[in-house]
Amino acid sequence: MRRILQNREILGACMSANLFFHRAINWFIPAKLLRDRETRARARMFMFSHMFGPFLGNVIPGYLYWVEGSTTTKPIVLAVSICSFWVFPFLLKYTGAYTFLSYLSIQNLLFAILWGCYYYGGFSSPFLPWLVTVPLLAFFYLDASIKNSVAILLQIGVNIAIFVGLSALWGFPHLVSLESMHVIGTISTLAASVYVSMMALFYAGILTSQSELEAEVNKHLETAKELSEATTQAERANTAKSEFLAKMSHELRTPLNAVIGYSQILLEDSEAEGDTASVEDLNKIYAAGRHLLSLVNAILDLSKIEAGRMEVFPEVFAMGSFLNRSCERWANDPRLADRKIAVRTGSFSGVMEADAVKLEQVIDLLIDNAVRYAPTSDIEINAARRPSGEIALTIADRGPGVSAALMPTLFETFSDAHGASGAGAGLGLPLAFRLCRLMRATLDVMSSSDGGTIVEILMPARYHAQATSPAQAPTAKAA
Repeated sequence: MRRILQNREILGACMSANLFFHRAINWFIPAKLLRDRETRARARMFMFSHMFGPFLGNVIPGYLYWVEGSTTTKPIVLAVSICSFWVFPFLLKYTGAYTFLSYLSIQNLLFAILWGCYYYGGFSSPFLPWLVTVPLLAFFYLDASIKNSVAILLQIGVNIAIFVGLSALWGFPHLVSLESMHVIGTISTLAASVYVSMMALFYAGILTSQSELEAEVNKHLETAKELSEATTQAERANTAKSEFLAKMSHELRTPLNAVIGYSQILLEDSEAEGDTASVEDLNKIYAAGRHLLSLVNAILDLSKIEAGRMEVFPEVFAMGSFLNRSCERWANDPRLADRKIAVRTGSFSGVMEADAVKLEQVIDLLIDNAVRYAPTSDIEINAARRPSGEIALTIADRGPGVSAALMPTLFETFSDAHGASGAGAGLGLPLAFRLCRLMRATLDVMSSSDGGTIVEILMPARYHAQATSPAQAPTAKAA
């Protein structure tokens, strides 16, 4: 168990170090280079070689300086050339000239190799094999396009031509003994091998990471495709459900209208004959039929909205008379008993532009909701114009209110949130909410701590001022 924990700690430390290393590398790479995957991989190779290559390269001038002592400056020039690679990451970060810096880095590497070859062995120099790393690094840094390939080969050819020309004119100086050259050859070969191995391993790591990333991307694409297909199937099922509900609602309304109509005729006949027992039963049949018809109408409207088949027909109407009509329709409702429905418009006067039929339906649903679940409270309807030009309609009661736990589900169909949804089946508030959204209005429900519920409709309708006095609707009272 202890060994497992130790292994986990070691693995965690390695992952942390790897993350720190990649963050350090990415800090030097400009954001525009990080966006493209291939360019990002090349830039990371560029950073890796310039951060760690000079550590290996400086072993050679260090040994040369130790052998020659302070009698020559040739190893110092070589060391300065190698150390200058550490400047390139900062140049990349603050200039972003990646392609130019890549060619400049290749030129600096060619200079360091050929400088060492010229002064230490000529064509037999132990530094000459380092020329193999030049095209390798060049194509690590840059893509293998025809333009880059020609430019790199031309750059290498020009440098070698200059090297050969100098050797033909002045020959090669002999600064180090043959025995020391063998040691330098061994050091150079080891450094080159380690350097190329490091670059190869780092490149293999990048390729592995890209392969894993591509596999993960393909996996996510497959998941996205499955989700898209599932969404399409769900949309089809929802459309089929809406069409079914619409058809069934139409089929149900025909016999329901017959039941309501005949019960009303029988009710009138029984009242005329003074048959009180039948009147009571027929009233129940009539009320049940009306209630069932309201449910069917609500389902039909919801299915139309969900199917995108309900349209809005805006018209201009007077707010005062509109609210009066809404109030008068409830005046003879037996459920009101001795309660009142008051309509107040305050300083608001004039007309508004909206879909009057749908707005009237919304207000009826909200009044029905208040009548049903605030059985002892009066109901107040207020209209006011906001400074922004929007018109706010509120329906308030002094009932038990709505608990905070039920608020999130008020506008969900068939949720019956503590009776807060109208029509007794969780359809009133959801339908009102969707009708408001269809009219580009908002509907909010607020419940006070001391009891009572306020439902606010905020209409983005136009407001037209009139010279008439403010409309004050009468109070409706049950007969």
